[in-house]
Amino acid sequence: MKLISTFFLLALTVSASAFAQQNPAQTYEELPFLKEFAGKNAEYIQTKLGEPDSIVKKENQGGTVEFWVYHDLVQQGSSDKVYRFTQIGIVNDAVETLGHTNRQPQ
Repeated sequence: MKLISTFFLLALTVSASAFAQQNPAQTYEELPFLKEFAGKNAEYIQTKLGEPDSIVKKENQGGTVEFWVYHDLVQQGSSDKVYRFTQIGIVNDAVETLGHTNRQPQ
């Protein structure tokens, strides 16, 4: 029984460690985030932030705009609160817009 308990505890620890590596809990301060990511290309964003939680594509006169949405990524001003959503608008492989909100993006 003790061997089974030890095995279960070890498996749980390994699983939690793997989950933490896949989902880093890093958050960014708002202004440094804007300075770092404004105008960068899509590859830079993906390298630094990983895959977005969702991507919404919209057509306009200039072509396709992709809105990459990340959850719980940026702090609200100088507080400890974190915006629920950060939306990065990408046009022609470059970041055109950066926005944060607590409302579900449309």
